[in-house]
Amino acid sequence: MRSVGVLLVLVFVLAGCRAAEPKTAESTKAAPPELEFLGDTTIPRSSEFEGTTVGGLSGISFDRRSGRYYLISDDRSERDPARFYTADIDVSERTVTAKLTGTAPLRRDDGSTFPSLASGAVPPDPEGIAVNPANGNLYWVDEGERSDNLLNPAVRIAKPSGAYVRKLPIPDELRIASGTGPRRNQALEGISFTPDGKRFYVGMEDPLRQDGPNPTATAGALTRVTEYDPATGRPVAQYAYPLEPLFAEPREADSADTNGLSDLVALGGGRFLMMERAAVVDRYQIKVRIYLAEATKATDVLSRGSLRGATAMTKKLLLDLDDAPGLRVGNFEGATLGPDLPDGRRTVLLVSDDNFNWLLTTQVAAFAFS
Repeated sequence: MRSVGVLLVLVFVLAGCRAAEPKTAESTKAAPPELEFLGDTTIPRSSEFEGTTVGGLSGISFDRRSGRYYLISDDRSERDPARFYTADIDVSERTVTAKLTGTAPLRRDDGSTFPSLASGAVPPDPEGIAVNPANGNLYWVDEGERSDNLLNPAVRIAKPSGAYVRKLPIPDELRIASGTGPRRNQALEGISFTPDGKRFYVGMEDPLRQDGPNPTATAGALTRVTEYDPATGRPVAQYAYPLEPLFAEPREADSADTNGLSDLVALGGGRFLMMERAAVVDRYQIKVRIYLAEATKATDVLSRGSLRGATAMTKKLLLDLDDAPGLRVGNFEGATLGPDLPDGRRTVLLVSDDNFNWLLTTQVAAFAFS
């Protein structure tokens, strides 16, 4: 979806000026457990924070032990070396505040930072980040690069300082090959640990080439969610996740607009919060929806070259963000469970990617999850 990043700016700017869309049957069928919007804030624009350009925040993760939030930037070392930020975020009643507290580069195994594309190297494309609740290490996903300079998607581990720990294996079906593997900029997008830390999951934004076309206005599609055992660092299962069709028909017949899995939150017991994000650029519309999904009855498709005959994960709509009173829906890409609220509900926080564009903002939105 980044291929239309510049045009998406128009979507977010003009969408803020248009009247609210009529409610649809889908948007009114929110199923329990309820996801209630509490409030949002913005991380102030800053051309410089501790020597870096702030922007492109595409993933967020809460460290329950320290109370710190980690946010990863999808800057491919173009402005500054690939990096993450730390932040203090407070949710009290219906007030949300957010402040960056630090930043660190993600380092390679030799201790150096990742070089830029301009150097002739192929830098990673960081998209998601998750804190291992057992030891505080940072697990992050890289979309890779499908072009003349091939770079397979990756799952890496860093220390909270950004120091390199290791790179984990990915299933063969996620590797880039002729006619198979992920499409460009539609690979590993989200990552999340279960609250007990015994498993973590990575999600593909859109279908692999061998799994069929991207979602359109007339048909959804299947993407893949891979389960890892952090004790071994190896994938142990994989499930097909059903993406919704695109919510509106693009006016241009050759449009690349689609719907994708932007991030996931593992709840344990085979249950997830799934954030789907779609944009129809020539209609100046964006839609972000949160689903409750289950993998308990889904077919394990690990190492399967095709999803034909597989039983997919089930899901129910929790919230279409268009239905959250007072929320201006931005380019939300990252999601995480936050701390508990006094009433026993858990907070869920989303972060939006400003694409390093001064017309957009970095939003942090908070919700109460039953």
